[in-house]
Amino acid sequence: MKKNLILLEFRNISSAFFILNEITKNFNVNVEESRLICPGKYLLIFSGTQGEIDNVRMNVEEIRNEKNKYKHIIIKTISGISSDLLEKLNKIINYPEYVRSLGIVEFSNTAEAIKTADIIEDMSPVVILTIKIGIGMCAKGVIIFEGDTSAVTEIIAKIDNESIEGMISSDIVNSPSKILLDNFRF
Repeated sequence: MKKNLILLEFRNISSAFFILNEITKNFNVNVEESRLICPGKYLLIFSGTQGEIDNVRMNVEEIRNEKNKYKHIIIKTISGISSDLLEKLNKIINYPEYVRSLGIVEFSNTAEAIKTADIIEDMSPVVILTIKIGIGMCAKGVIIFEGDTSAVTEIIAKIDNESIEGMISSDIVNSPSKILLDNFRF
């Protein structure tokens, strides 16, 4: 099942609660995630029809532009994300029996990591293993995916060339050793 999302990342918790209240009172959307992602940072994810998501985006942008204290809200929308991908948020990694290559992409914010995971899933035959966000990550987002070496290499090259906002680093681990897989449980 495909979903339309809006991801909102906040530098302070009180702003997140204010916006959460505004959205849930005024729009017909579902709360997919509402969580602390770092001390002082908060993430909200809503799903709904494309029209409702667009209305929420315009409303939050208006609030952000009118009131200086909301100027640091990060707003990202995603159309047609698979509901399976949302289930991979902070999922414990269960590696397949044979891991060909791993791709690891790190972001300075969680919203861009989720949006990029959707792009990766649509680009080629790789499997997103997890999208790590939350406490202890300093509000970063990390995507870990598995696939054959050529697919993982191609995706990392495309991502590196896109100059995606907030991307910190990306790497490929070809034919990871069993010791690495046993110890890299992130």
